[in-house]
Amino acid sequence: MTPDQLLGIANYLTYARIAMVPVVVLFLMGIQPFRIDRHSLNVFLSWSAMTFFVIAQISDVIDGIYARKYGVTGSFGKFLDPLADKLLSTAALIMLVSLERVAPWIAILLIAREITITGLRGIAASEGLEMAASDWGKKKTIVLSVALGALMAHYPFWGIDPQALGTILLWVTLVVSMGSGAHYVWTFFRAVMEGQSKNQT
Repeated sequence: MTPDQLLGIANYLTYARIAMVPVVVLFLMGIQPFRIDRHSLNVFLSWSAMTFFVIAQISDVIDGIYARKYGVTGSFGKFLDPLADKLLSTAALIMLVSLERVAPWIAILLIAREITITGLRGIAASEGLEMAASDWGKKKTIVLSVALGALMAHYPFWGIDPQALGTILLWVTLVVSMGSGAHYVWTFFRAVMEGQSKNQT
């Protein structure tokens, strides 16, 4: 590990994204949905949380573009970037469950999937296996981000119901997430079996 791997614009953006996790959580913590007298404040806090969440997602896109353009990707960055995504999405899911905007069992399945895949990636890396994220996994991340942003906004505006939109997208995320997760597990075990066969020959 070198200072160059720890620093740099790409990693600074990732650090900033991680720093936004408690900010989003604090905004969501302040919401009291059953207090009618706090409706305006609840709307403000909801939309503020969504705004910082969106800024974090935009920084993720800029981070990826910068890292690929200038060739500054490294093992630490490859570890830190998905970690920041998972911290942000997991924190958002847990807070949205507490606000009764997301069903607990959906959050459990999505978080369990991420923990499982992260664990398998760690095992694969220790075995020298290259397990790249699938296209479906990347699409799942995009849909989940939009869903969480809409669920944070929650309150209708201009005839649009963010809660309904977010719920639909979260269901789509769940289906894609379970499918891509099952595919990753199958790919992992196939790679392990193929690796064992090569070692035996």
